[in-house]
Amino acid sequence: MTGFIPTSRANRPRRIEMYDVISASAAPWLAFALRDPRCFEPELIDQVIIYCAISLLVAVAVLIWSGISNIIARYFSAADGYHILRAAFTSASVTSMVAFFVTRLDTIPRSLPIIHFFVLGAFLVVGRLVRARSVQREEMDGEKAGLIEHENIIVLGANSIASFYIRMIDSFAHGNRKVLAVIDPNPRLRNRTILGRQVIGTPADLPDILREYKIHGIDIHKLVVTIDKSKLPEKVWEDLHLNNRPSRQINIEFIAERLGLTRHSSKLPSGREADAAFQHRVNGAEVRPRRNYWKLKRLGDIIIAGSLLVVLAPLFAVVALVTRLGIGAPVIFWQRRVGRLGAPFFVFKFRTLLAPFDAQGRLRDESARLPAVGAFLRRTRLDELPQLFNILRGEMSFVGPRPLLPVDQPSDVESRLSVPPGITGWAQVHGGNLVAPDEKNALDEYYVLNASLWLDLKIILKTMLFLITGDLHARNDAKNHMKNIAPPLRV
Repeated sequence: MTGFIPTSRANRPRRIEMYDVISASAAPWLAFALRDPRCFEPELIDQVIIYCAISLLVAVAVLIWSGISNIIARYFSAADGYHILRAAFTSASVTSMVAFFVTRLDTIPRSLPIIHFFVLGAFLVVGRLVRARSVQREEMDGEKAGLIEHENIIVLGANSIASFYIRMIDSFAHGNRKVLAVIDPNPRLRNRTILGRQVIGTPADLPDILREYKIHGIDIHKLVVTIDKSKLPEKVWEDLHLNNRPSRQINIEFIAERLGLTRHSSKLPSGREADAAFQHRVNGAEVRPRRNYWKLKRLGDIIIAGSLLVVLAPLFAVVALVTRLGIGAPVIFWQRRVGRLGAPFFVFKFRTLLAPFDAQGRLRDESARLPAVGAFLRRTRLDELPQLFNILRGEMSFVGPRPLLPVDQPSDVESRLSVPPGITGWAQVHGGNLVAPDEKNALDEYYVLNASLWLDLKIILKTMLFLITGDLHARNDAKNHMKNIAPPLRV
């Protein structure tokens, strides 16, 4: 998942380029000129000046905060363009709101903020595109082809990997290697294009394609396969005629193998096997959790989580402010955990620990990383509030086995990973971190096989009691429960 940076490295330098300041200054004036030049008449010019002044101040603040000046021009991408347009939209929106409170926008056309957004966004995006093109042209002019042998390439597979590969060739080959065309097993993609390269046929057409290129004096040196080798249909292998002379004239390279990205089988079920994950064997007895209840439970999770996010919005703001002042930015801590059927996801919490490294890059002592604010958030479980978003996204539930790090998974994970993980669970109210991993796994397995509305309500009530009485009471409760579990589970 992109965008997640370790806490110590998350702070970005706040800067703005002169081009952005000029764009922010010119955009509102041009927007007025495009919308209605009469706004520059003497009786209206004062409100125009106020709006443009507010726009400049707001735009500079937003552009610094958004960090778009940190984008490297030569590698400008669609994601960067979206980031810039979002900053332009924020700037135009905030400007119109502030100007409304100052001047009520009595003489300002109502459509001006929209035009302002488009003009500012166009300035910022087009400027970076021009600079990216200029930098690329300078690099191409400044480098010579050298002695690398010329190579013509055909790509098999019209997909995202093919797009990535073509971009890599265009960026670094400097004309010594060229992707001339694409072939794909799907005949309906014929004559479509990907990054300017036409899909000219299927693998069955490859011998004819090679001969036609040969007629025009062009030799094809390599066929790059961007489809996972394990998913390549047998018919495609036959169509490639690997044992025939025409195809032996070119090298065939599987890009997934070259990059070490081939997929391996997993012990965890997925896809159509998801239903089978609900069936387990416990001490030789075949059992199946109550699937209908889990469907009903998901609906309840959505309703309750959505309602709590609205009701607790002020509490979110207070905790975020306290975390920012007492611990620092960013206020949200993320960690990759293992979810249902082994699918990885990112669990979110409010930060409770200081960053591992201080501002000078020195490693902090672990005992000094938990400030009083963080200890309070952990004790009251307020740090768990952002997991409401995980519930709303379907990655978690209110009640279920707690999601663990990959390295903390027990040896037998089939039961606990057959259902969504929860904020609280049967193991948490019977000892939590005080019980051994095998005992915790047995408690989680008990919950999976006996889940019901009554059991969930019981866990929620015990969680509230847990917050009041602490771990000692829960530990004693866990010992008694482990003695009375029937049928006996693996511990």
